[in-house]
Amino acid sequence: MKIKGIKVKGYKSFSENYIEIDHFENINVFIGRNNSGKSSCLDLIECLCSANELENKTLGKEIDYQIECELTEADIRSVFRESAYAGGINARNHYEFGKAYIGKHMRFNIDTISSNIFSGEKNYNYQYRYIPDDDIFSNKYIRYWNEFSQCKVEGFNGYKIRRIDAERNVIPEVETDLELLSSTGDGASNIVRKFLNYSQYDENIIQKKLLVELNKIIEPDAKFNNIKVQQIEQDATVKWEIFLEEDGSRYALSKMGSGLKTIILVLLNLFVITQTKEYKSKEIIYAFEELENNLHPALQRRLFEYLYNYSIENNDKFFITTHSHVAINAFADKENTQIFHVKKENGVSTLHKIDNYISKSDLLNDLDVKASDLLQSNGIIWVEGPSDKIYIKRWLEIFGKNEWKEGRDYQFQYYGGRMLYHYTADVEKEDSDLINILLMNRNAAIVMDSDKRYTNAPINDTKKRVRDEFEKHNAFCWITKGKEIENYLPKCAIEDTYGIKLESQCAQYSLFPEYIKEVKNTFNKVKFAHEVSEHITEENSKDMYDLRTQIIHLCSCIEQWNK
Repeated sequence: MKIKGIKVKGYKSFSENYIEIDHFENINVFIGRNNSGKSSCLDLIECLCSANELENKTLGKEIDYQIECELTEADIRSVFRESAYAGGINARNHYEFGKAYIGKHMRFNIDTISSNIFSGEKNYNYQYRYIPDDDIFSNKYIRYWNEFSQCKVEGFNGYKIRRIDAERNVIPEVETDLELLSSTGDGASNIVRKFLNYSQYDENIIQKKLLVELNKIIEPDAKFNNIKVQQIEQDATVKWEIFLEEDGSRYALSKMGSGLKTIILVLLNLFVITQTKEYKSKEIIYAFEELENNLHPALQRRLFEYLYNYSIENNDKFFITTHSHVAINAFADKENTQIFHVKKENGVSTLHKIDNYISKSDLLNDLDVKASDLLQSNGIIWVEGPSDKIYIKRWLEIFGKNEWKEGRDYQFQYYGGRMLYHYTADVEKEDSDLINILLMNRNAAIVMDSDKRYTNAPINDTKKRVRDEFEKHNAFCWITKGKEIENYLPKCAIEDTYGIKLESQCAQYSLFPEYIKEVKNTFNKVKFAHEVSEHITEENSKDMYDLRTQIIHLCSCIEQWNK
């Protein structure tokens, strides 16, 4: 059976409320204050990888640990066999009865049971107990459902988990034969030494692969051209030290910033440890804590973006804890990601999924994020929501010739539709209750849907006010020529995306969801934007109203921001 999600109560500060995760994505983020219970969430994921961990972490505690599994055809055949008939199931063969349950979900309590003893140490296996559900499974056939508890549950059992703790470091180390890298960074210098100096390892994994990937993340702040390990004498002891070379100079990693050490540890886990005997050819889950510690927000964004791309390319699962609001910007609008808010009140923790972070102001309040803390980038492009960001980023790529990069040259921020009422760009309104956009970052641009339904329709008062304030300070303001940003989409891009023919281009003031319903009955703006943006080109977009003019103007603003 394939595990779909977990539901747990009674572990540490989750004593009164369930941790409930109904499915796992490639990127799973737990965000909240320090000591809110984020690490406990990683503990419970680790328990899915090892019955021994489940026993160790829950020993002596009454934990309600449930898993939800999806029944596969193989599961059904293992219990309901075609060769068996029974009048109790309407005289049909068992499989014909059972196949109606393919794809259904079953819930089990999991616990541990001692299997055997080796050298005085106990090993444990999982023990499953079916939780009856009259709504889906008729308890008339309870004996059949109980048989599924004997089936193999294809969860994370047998996977390896790699953790990086919030407190970590890379230091010179005495030589050892152990092939280990701890969650705190112990063993990092030795594992690099082994790969560079021992013939059974491929030194290119360090000197080429790790170095290339490091520069992908760290540029343009630095660019290293070599990595080596050498002996030093420290406290009258010979130790091995990692050195990085840049422009002919050599730097000891132990004396460099902790942010760089964090990135090195991430890459060691992704590319080096996976080549060791214990981990090679094994399925691995990554559980990383507070990677943002001592990383500039721009570098945080590049690291989070790197991990997202890695997870998609390799179909790996990452569980990340953070108290950085940068993670919200990094993951909120991406597919195959989910964000959970972990909050503790009166010693009791709760977990809530963030479906739309703009509407969940409680999260930002809990993190004590102030308006002036939101971003530290060369400039901010304010947009209504995630789909606007996707389109504008694509247009910047094609009309800006890929010159400008998100997270390095500019950053998006969402104002969330009607929430625009609470913002201003007038720096002279010192006593205003409004949030001042230009005090967050003096380099700002804003894009707003006109929401017009006909040519002479007026723009609402809030948008007119914001437009006037931006223009007063010579800041870029774009109110769409059409009703909303989707009205700029060329019909050929939509046709190429879905392999269909549309009768006409969406009219300037038409409701786009009505226009597109013949192609997409259910219109998910973000998913649609991701799909269609791949087919947007300079050629099919250059004549769409004022699109090209506005994007070229925006590119010139970004150029000014980065001078």
